[in-house]
Amino acid sequence: MFSVDDSSPVRQQQLGTATVLSIGWEMGEFENKNNNLVDIEDYSFDDNILRLRLETPGLNMSLGLGGSFTGMSNNSYLNILGRLHNNINVYMSDERNFMFQIPIQITTDLKRVQRNNTESEFQLSSFIVGSGVRTVARLSERFDFSLKATPNYGFSFSQGNLFGGGLFRFDGSTQLLIKNIIGDRGLALSYHFDFRRYDVDGNRNDYDYTSHSISIGITF
Repeated sequence: MFSVDDSSPVRQQQLGTATVLSIGWEMGEFENKNNNLVDIEDYSFDDNILRLRLETPGLNMSLGLGGSFTGMSNNSYLNILGRLHNNINVYMSDERNFMFQIPIQITTDLKRVQRNNTESEFQLSSFIVGSGVRTVARLSERFDFSLKATPNYGFSFSQGNLFGGGLFRFDGSTQLLIKNIIGDRGLALSYHFDFRRYDVDGNRNDYDYTSHSISIGITF
């Protein structure tokens, strides 16, 4: 007679390499810096947005949607974003439970704001590059915490035009990973901050965008 022990050790993923699929609620403010616009030319809003994110070790993608279903009364909103990034290790503790990194990233996105019941819209695409800092810490066997902040700069362009102006963007995030909630699947609780300053030729489309979002997701 013999017995077989079918228990298997809990898989420990390499620090800072989780893939996260999340859904979040974003509070966004889109503000025009020109005070002389008439209403139909002003796409400013201060409303809520639904945000879907896929974050992997080398590629991030997100989709933001806003409209009457999120409480927007005068506009609809669409934002599609893709980011390629590489996190360069600067320091790793001997216990391999803390690391400091410098992220290098290239980001492109499309932002569109359309006023309801009109064909009037703000639509810009952008291409930016950036770098900053990222830290990841293993708090315990089941909890990881990360913090990231990156300034970015590039250019934006409107539909049909090669160049429209400059874009400065500063974004950051914090994330708490709770591992092995269901098997190897974990839970991710995240906060994201995003600031963008559009400096387009002329001042009609010079906008600042500021957002705070909270999301919940699953890890792979």
